Amino acid sequence: MSPVIVARDVAYEFSNGRELFKHLSFSLNATRSALVGPNGVGKTCLARLLAGELEPTSGAIQRDGPVSLFAQREPPEPIAVADYLASVDQWSLTRDRLLTNIDQQTLCTSLSGGQWMRVRLARVLDDGFLILDEPTNDLDREGREAVFQFLRSHAGGVLLISHDREALESCDEILELSNLGLMKFGGSWSEYVVEKDRERARLGAALDQAKRERDAAVIHRIEQQARQEKRNRRGQAAAARGGIPRILAGGRKRAAQVTTGKRDVALVERADAAVTKAHEAFADLKIDPVMYADLMGQELHSQKLIAEARGFNIRFRDWLYPRDLDFSWRGNVRLALQGPNGSGKSTLLKALTGAPSITRGELNRGQLVTLYMDQRCSALDDTSSVLDNVRSVAPGNESEIRTHLARFLFPRDTVFQKAHSLSGGERLRATLARALLATTKPELLLLDEPTNNLDLANIEFLEALVREFRGALIVVSHDQRFLENCGVTAAFELPGDG
Repeated sequence: MSPVIVARDVAYEFSNGRELFKHLSFSLNATRSALVGPNGVGKTCLARLLAGELEPTSGAIQRDGPVSLFAQREPPEPIAVADYLASVDQWSLTRDRLLTNIDQQTLCTSLSGGQWMRVRLARVLDDGFLILDEPTNDLDREGREAVFQFLRSHAGGVLLISHDREALESCDEILELSNLGLMKFGGSWSEYVVEKDRERARLGAALDQAKRERDAAVIHRIEQQARQEKRNRRGQAAAARGGIPRILAGGRKRAAQVTTGKRDVALVERADAAVTKAHEAFADLKIDPVMYADLMGQELHSQKLIAEARGFNIRFRDWLYPRDLDFSWRGNVRLALQGPNGSGKSTLLKALTGAPSITRGELNRGQLVTLYMDQRCSALDDTSSVLDNVRSVAPGNESEIRTHLARFLFPRDTVFQKAHSLSGGERLRATLARALLATTKPELLLLDEPTNNLDLANIEFLEALVREFRGALIVVSHDQRFLENCGVTAAFELPGDG
């Protein structure tokens, strides 16, 4: 199979001189490939280079046919869905599945985020080689299944950029972009993870062994020094009794100290160098930056009210829910709000925070310390820095707060970044920092599609964080693996239009 894309010694440098990557050489065939790596490493930039939207600083990219980039974000146009899809002239089962329950006379600007994503995907299905940048973000279960089906059936070749582990399982090879360059792994995502875990375990064991040998060398040096001191004291005693001339005894002592000292120092230096080398090898493998935080929260009494609804509905142009909502949630619930795109999951989550809206029926909310994280992390003041956002709610002086912020991957001067300039992943980290460093710990955690802007390492971190949370959890997510790993045990299905 001849390659569709060939990259030779590709480098890219920003106008300010910062080098993003260099010496990238690889090829892509008309198969299913995945591009993975931590946020900020340059995946989207590389995708734009491969699609011809950017030119490399050096090197060359050869394309054997058209290459289309499906961007992560695209503002909807104020036209009907049917007009947006006017260029599509072929029927396909995958396209039909993507467009299920979407009125094609509706304006694109009136669609939910997930519906707009599905419409965009429907328009590019017939393109040649496709680069898909986070295509499952915002999609409901049906939309995600349509993407998975497309990945399995598209004949023109696909490069998938994603943090969605289910989508990654559909790929035949993994390309890992890191601060060391680009490496290709043949095989599935699961095989890639196993291989990475083996390598991490091997390098971790090598690092532990080097540390043990370094510690043994230090102990040996201390013991040698103690023995030499003992010999010196015996020599001094013998000289004092007249057995050895004082000048000769002193010369022997100094010679022995120099010889022993040089030998022991060299041994410790070699052991230190081995530790440094092993540590660097381990650090090079573990390229994904990972947050460190504590979100234990406050455990709730089993009868503590979370929220209770009787005949509840919310009005936009019309009443949002085809059937009024009735529910009662108490204690440490771990609940997923489920339903198709546009069914009102995010809106209900906002209502649980007390956001004003036109309603009917009753919604009673418990008096709880609540951490709410929407998809934009709007708790942040966009005009303020990361430091000022946290300082407004956290105890301690600036030095203490900056020390804490480093645990959320905001070291040194990065704490002075304005919130409006942050990436999606950075916004989530800043929001977590603001909530977790505040004086009161949350009792209720409300999460709206929290994994959309996180890399894989920090998705796993967030899963561990949420799994250990002691309070109540209500989450909107179409990532079934994320829900399982967070320990979600119940679901509330919102009624759809059918």
